[in-house]
Amino acid sequence: MLKVTQSPATTRVGVVGAGQLARMMAQAASPLNIALTVLASNSADAANDVADFVVIGAATDEVALRELSSLVDVVTFDHELVDLAVIEKLELEGTKIFPSSAALRFAVDKAYQRRTLQAAGVPVPRFVILDSWDEAAFDEASEKFAGVPVVKAARGGYDGRGVVVTNDLNEAREGARRMSESGEVLLEERLTLLSEVAGVVATNTLGERAYWPIVTTVQTNGMCSEVRFPAELGPQDLVEVLDITQRVAAIVNAVGILAIELFVTSDGVFVNEVATRPHNSGHWTIEGSRTSQFENHLRGVVGLPLGETTPTERFAVMVNIVGTDEPGSLENAQAVAGAHVHDYGKTWRTGRKLGHVTVVGDDATSVRVRAWKSANALKTSAQMEDE
Repeated sequence: MLKVTQSPATTRVGVVGAGQLARMMAQAASPLNIALTVLASNSADAANDVADFVVIGAATDEVALRELSSLVDVVTFDHELVDLAVIEKLELEGTKIFPSSAALRFAVDKAYQRRTLQAAGVPVPRFVILDSWDEAAFDEASEKFAGVPVVKAARGGYDGRGVVVTNDLNEAREGARRMSESGEVLLEERLTLLSEVAGVVATNTLGERAYWPIVTTVQTNGMCSEVRFPAELGPQDLVEVLDITQRVAAIVNAVGILAIELFVTSDGVFVNEVATRPHNSGHWTIEGSRTSQFENHLRGVVGLPLGETTPTERFAVMVNIVGTDEPGSLENAQAVAGAHVHDYGKTWRTGRKLGHVTVVGDDATSVRVRAWKSANALKTSAQMEDE
């Protein structure tokens, strides 16, 4: 175990993973008198320099997970790339783990997520699950969906990885065949979207639940590039989104943060994905809400009352910084009026999520323009799209 810093604390929380989410959890932990220990894959992970303690090991390594568990009061996660069987074993032995393995499974296993939500009557895109490669079943699904299906690995995908979205049927077929070598493959109907939105929910161990307002999300090359509060939704769609968000929160029952991504179409609203951890769609809450998703995640898993989720301003825009060939100017980005620049402490690399910028205020256009101006000063790869 590598000791980084030490401060008196009443509660010790362990985080499986030491990426940017764990980094922002660590920044929220100190005011709550919580000491954070992270399980890092290597000595250069993003959260290492702000955590109280660091354990080096793989998130799927039972020995490393046992070491982490022995040092803390409760274990939580900054990603879903874990071995559920090991998590379940530790739970049965008495380790406090939130979200539970049952809740975590919704994020770990997309096939399970789709089957369970559909069985509960939650609207999801039409789908077919391939247990193994079956070209005839793939072609049948393509005919059923009247178009090229979206192909997803049931386990292990994130930020556009493990997903094939293409208009080329042969490319989709090859992607499905390749993914099937590692496990189940999810084939989904490709919907015509009016917009994408997300709801973020906090739940504590006492069963209390708090919701942030729905936000609009923008994806570029399979990765979130922008989040806007409030969501641009008509009254009927907003009612439907809120209803689905509440229903999914009750079904998954994840202690901590649950993020729900949704598709808005002319035929209604459908669940896209769920994440049982702090989520990119909730980063705006650091400056845009009275309590950030990171603080409420920690409050939730240690059993504290949840903080208020009331927005601090009428509008907020968060823009991700995704690496291009070379970094821009941090000084110029920070000089933009009202820009809050969050640097994840990662080595600059093309296509890598390296930070985000948030601007809040009372004028929607000004807030959005300033957020993108700051992000562009850092040379993010995405560009502001017209609404």
